[in-house]
Amino acid sequence: MVVHCIKQKPEPWYSEGLRFECIRCGRCCRGPGIVWISPEECSAIADFLGLSHDVFVREYLLECEHGFVLRDRLDMGCVMLEGDRCIIYPARPLQCSSYPFWAEILESRDAWLSEASRCPGINRGRLWSFREIRSRTLK
Repeated sequence: MVVHCIKQKPEPWYSEGLRFECIRCGRCCRGPGIVWISPEECSAIADFLGLSHDVFVREYLLECEHGFVLRDRLDMGCVMLEGDRCIIYPARPLQCSSYPFWAEILESRDAWLSEASRCPGINRGRLWSFREIRSRTLK
């Protein structure tokens, strides 16, 4: 008789959940980075802003080899940031709405804590369950 052992992956370090509450400080919207925009997101944001698709693309996006990205301002902040507020928050892209549950931030407790030094909403607010986190994780 052959017995097969199935190795189970160890539980992720955040299996008990993580606390996060967006306080809309805008810190995650400043500094270098790329925000990819899908065609569906492009349409939704243009509609939210009351702009035609062409005007939205011309004014707010850059075309890259693999699609469109939001422009940055000269100070490296997102073009959608006014002061500390995202002007498209209710219609923001998945990349933005899934923050801070990105694979590279969830990679380790140290990565999470490093991001927490930048984001005051990390480790405060409601407890997100492991299942909720996994459903929002951007890879």
